[in-house]
Amino acid sequence: MTEFRLLAVPYEVGALRMGVGRGPERLLEAGAEQALGSRGARVRLEIVELREHQREASGASEAGAGFELIRLVAARARAAIADGAFPVLLSGSCFAGLGMAAAMNEPSPAVAWFDAHGDFNTPESSVDGYFDGMGVAMLTGEAWQGMSGPSMDGATVPESAVVLAGARDFDPAELNRVRASAIHHLPPELIDSDDSVAELVGSIRPEPTGLYLHVDLDVLDADQARVNIYSVEGGLTATQLESQVRSLLERCPVRAVSLTAYDPECDADGRVPPIALRLLEIVAERVGREP
Repeated sequence: MTEFRLLAVPYEVGALRMGVGRGPERLLEAGAEQALGSRGARVRLEIVELREHQREASGASEAGAGFELIRLVAARARAAIADGAFPVLLSGSCFAGLGMAAAMNEPSPAVAWFDAHGDFNTPESSVDGYFDGMGVAMLTGEAWQGMSGPSMDGATVPESAVVLAGARDFDPAELNRVRASAIHHLPPELIDSDDSVAELVGSIRPEPTGLYLHVDLDVLDADQARVNIYSVEGGLTATQLESQVRSLLERCPVRAVSLTAYDPECDADGRVPPIALRLLEIVAERVGREP
């Protein structure tokens, strides 16, 4: 029987249970464990928290806390995989997912990154310096190399093995960087069939031996659900997102999954948890069936 290792990281960058850092535990309260276990799989929950990082102390930094969280997630996800479990991450900030990608240790890794934003900024291209807007750039070795290398044990992913799905809100210099890169950018208007993203992943060469599936929930259209303060219109419907996730799990060698960036304070009518739980049920259907 499959076991899911459910890792919850209640942080927005280095801030504990603030902003999107409130999202993981809200999804747990809504039934995330039960959704993953809905097809009979065991679910083991682990809360990932910093122990000694002094974020407010002189000389400490948000980035330092962020990279420590990446290291912690990578260690927990590696342990899960070694135990034969499938790792699933609920995180406030997206960058924690870099630990999931590093933990896969695949010879030919690939990433399907759903997000309203490019997350391809560097400190030089970013308009506001927001650390969590640099995850894909760190994942591909384009930003924070000195700190991201030790955090990910050197496990970067080639730009040509990254599908950026649903992104539509970029800083100007960031958009230029995406256009100049080998990243496969699939904007919402081109996600026009149930398997658009899986088809694109299938065209990656060398053929991926393992895929990290990253879902920033603000890939959803803001009119469908307001996920966080950065939600914007023009995104996917819940049905579209479910179809893409289902087809990726059916057709691609998905080794780890993350749901990120939910701020309950932005979701006054509670639209997000049912969508997130349905995505976890789809993971359970495709990964967590009883033998």
